[in-house]
Amino acid sequence: MALNDHDQARIREYLLDKLSDDEREKIEERLMVEDALFEELEILKGELVEEYREGELTGSDRESFEKGFLSSQDGRQRQLFAVAIDTLERHRQPQRVGFLERVSAFFRKPEWAIPSVALAAVIIAALIWILIPQQPARYIAVTLSSSAATRSTDDVSYPTIPIPADASELRVSLALPQPATPNTRYRIVLDDRHELTSLKPSGQDANSVSVVIPAQQVRPGLYALVVYEIKADGTERQIPGSYKFITQ
Repeated sequence: MALNDHDQARIREYLLDKLSDDEREKIEERLMVEDALFEELEILKGELVEEYREGELTGSDRESFEKGFLSSQDGRQRQLFAVAIDTLERHRQPQRVGFLERVSAFFRKPEWAIPSVALAAVIIAALIWILIPQQPARYIAVTLSSSAATRSTDDVSYPTIPIPADASELRVSLALPQPATPNTRYRIVLDDRHELTSLKPSGQDANSVSVVIPAQQVRPGLYALVVYEIKADGTERQIPGSYKFITQ
């Protein structure tokens, strides 16, 4: 299915970090299932790297691109590749030389053979990195409700979340028992029955707060997320109940 101008613009905005969290999530979901959209993403990555190197990205676009894509492993690899190609092209600029110059160059060949081999090695290494298929990070998304609002303390039937081996993170949306009041912030604690880990919320709205948990941090077992409400005056209160789940 061919992409329209809107899809192309959205992918560019995605790479320049101009989308909201909700819009980014929708794009990432489409990238996992739409080959044409993923191909457009790969093409625009290269185009934006060239625009960056040519000084065509300015202001907030340049800053967002540096802090976002170029700070990633894929971005660094593509920039290295572009630098290597530029260097190779400069070494290959055609020049008019006479017979004596060609003979002289032949006898000087050992002097530049090693640098040329080194340059070729850089090019080959960059090509290997750039040609390795890059897939969007896979994640598992789930919505949980507080035990205080959904079940009695005697009910131990917790949601079970299968986490594939290739998943990079677990994105959890926690439904709030009551709508949030203005200027309220949250703190989240992950309890794995052995230790407590503080997590920074990844987003919030009037009815929910979300958190991202690295997949390697939730091996098979029972977990509970405890949410603390932080008022505008700095006082803190635990939201009744907890958000329990089982991973496998």
